[in-house]
Amino acid sequence: MSTRSKTRRPSTVTPILLKTSAQTPWPEDERLFYLLGCDGLYLCREHEFFRSCVKTTAGPSELAAQQPFFEPRFPTIPRPIIERAVGFFARVAELHGSEAAALLVWDRPAACVRLVVPQQTATVSESAGGYRYPIGVHYEPPPDLPEEWVVFGDIHCHVNHAAYASHTDIHDELHSAGLHIVVGRIQNEPPEIHVEAVVDGERFVLAPKEVIAAYESRRMRVPKQWLDRVEVDVERYQWSSYVPIRGVN
Repeated sequence: MSTRSKTRRPSTVTPILLKTSAQTPWPEDERLFYLLGCDGLYLCREHEFFRSCVKTTAGPSELAAQQPFFEPRFPTIPRPIIERAVGFFARVAELHGSEAAALLVWDRPAACVRLVVPQQTATVSESAGGYRYPIGVHYEPPPDLPEEWVVFGDIHCHVNHAAYASHTDIHDELHSAGLHIVVGRIQNEPPEIHVEAVVDGERFVLAPKEVIAAYESRRMRVPKQWLDRVEVDVERYQWSSYVPIRGVN
């Protein structure tokens, strides 16, 4: 005769109380409990010789563990969109040696992905010999986007450097929930493509195929208005004195 094992559930779980206001009363009938406030979880004790409330990162041991996870449900980025973005980045790299950025937008009525290039300022450093090194790019989402358009991500280029989330990217995207794509090694075909998603300050690395339909080759026919939206701030250095001389292209 065989017997089926049953999952044993704890008969009791250390109480978890909610701190709903500054006047939430202290429970006199609980000797040990957790208190959950907006700033975290606290382990509280009502002891014979003291009363304590100490911040903790561990919940009741009677509960099961939970791991963070992320399941992407973004709209699939069509091949023409990613190829047009790479072509735009390649043209900006040729003209300015700088980074550039674009927004990924979901057009609800048309049920399609659109690429939006905002007004932006890219910063580069330039040596006495004319060599430019990309530093970064700054932009604000256009305030005049149709209400039915939802920005769900962005894509920017590291020019000839590797595609990865830099410290600057991580800082800038900390509170920017959504999809963040980096294109690198733009001199190669295909270039490198790195994809991460951010939600509630947590980053999740995704495989490009999870969000991008395909990629074959860049599309170099770039709208002039896109290129006109890229302003370049050049920091020129006098190496003898290390004093930057700023200018704008």
